[in-house]
Amino acid sequence: ATLKPCPLCGRAERSMVGAVAQPLARDEQSGPQPVSGRIAQAALVFTLGTGYIVVSSGLIAYNKFLIHRKRFPFAVALVFLHACFCSCFAFVLYILKPSLFPSLTDEERKVPVDRQLVLKGALPIAIFFSGQLALSNSAYLHSSVAFLQMMKEANLALVYTLSLAAALERFYWRHAAILVAVVAATLMTIHGELNFSFTGFALQGSSQLLECTKIVLQALLLSAPGRKLDALTYVLLVMPCCALLLGTAIFGIHFFTQSSALLLPTTADLVVWWPHLLANSCIAFALNVVVALFVKHSSAVSFILAGMVKDAMIVFAGVLVFTENISRMQGVGFAIQLVLIAVYTLAKSFPKEFENGIGEGLFLVLLAD
Repeated sequence: ATLKPCPLCGRAERSMVGAVAQPLARDEQSGPQPVSGRIAQAALVFTLGTGYIVVSSGLIAYNKFLIHRKRFPFAVALVFLHACFCSCFAFVLYILKPSLFPSLTDEERKVPVDRQLVLKGALPIAIFFSGQLALSNSAYLHSSVAFLQMMKEANLALVYTLSLAAALERFYWRHAAILVAVVAATLMTIHGELNFSFTGFALQGSSQLLECTKIVLQALLLSAPGRKLDALTYVLLVMPCCALLLGTAIFGIHFFTQSSALLLPTTADLVVWWPHLLANSCIAFALNVVVALFVKHSSAVSFILAGMVKDAMIVFAGVLVFTENISRMQGVGFAIQLVLIAVYTLAKSFPKEFENGIGEGLFLVLLAD
């Protein structure tokens, strides 16, 4: 089982079909690790996990702050800046620390970067990725952070359905039942939204459809032997394609459309907000670095638990920082979502332990030695 980090979007996609990230397992060791080594490893994992939660939640909160009608309500332009900065930063990091890009530098794991990989791998993925980021950021203009995060929890069911259609997954009644329950809990959070906006709902739903299609497309295009990419190599290859596509879209918006929904920033906007845009882009790239390191050093359980805490932190940030209101039904639905997603992900990551049922599986994974 693999858990795949999603650059820029502020969350990690818990999916069995991710072909980009390395499996979340610590390096096997020939003998028992000394106590001091275990303490150092635990401290490193805790630090990286905390960094992942804080940076991921912070990026989403920062995006929400910026994408406001009285600040910088230009979602396409913001995503374009992210793509440009992440491309540049990844290239600089590759020059300074090549070992962080094992898919390009490690002889045993090296992936040949050729025309086929770019045109049939990175570019198609970048098309869906660019659309996903532009739509999800646009949704901040219409809906709350808490509501949008609750909607995102349904991605697992969308990915599973698309994966079944693409013959990437096998159907299991237990998995399907859990995901149906996740969808039901998501419907509770939607029904309980106090300030429902159909525009925000439609933008976020469209974004999630593109995101899930991108995940499945990654599995189809990048799962072949010799094509698996580490997280930072993925950024280095895909982000320039995203920048090119978004730059083309901005050119078209500027010269061929007058839609008020597709406004672009003026020079004055950029001058006023450039410190925030620079800081926001730095956080976006920092997220990729933190996720890559966390993936390398943590276990599957650690990553799953950190993901749950991060999702909860995003909702709490919406409530505490942006004074968003959530109903009791939404709170209950969100709690059910987190529990079910944790159970589903553990069942996918540890199939043998869950062969005799969910209760026994949870005991073996979480409590047994």
